[in-house]
Amino acid sequence: MGSYILKRLISAIPVLFGITVIVFLIMSLIPGDPATAILGSYATPENVEKL
Repeated sequence: MGSYILKRLISAIPVLFGITVIVFLIMSLIPGDPATAILGSYATPENVEKL
């Protein structure tokens, strides 16, 4: 039972790494500033600076 859990945890590492890379690439491909994308219609210069 313990070896099964260990194998599952070890196999989850590349999956999590892959998901992280994919999300990073998607975020870098989105045009504009990430802070502006997060804030949406509340993206005043003051709010962007705070974020």
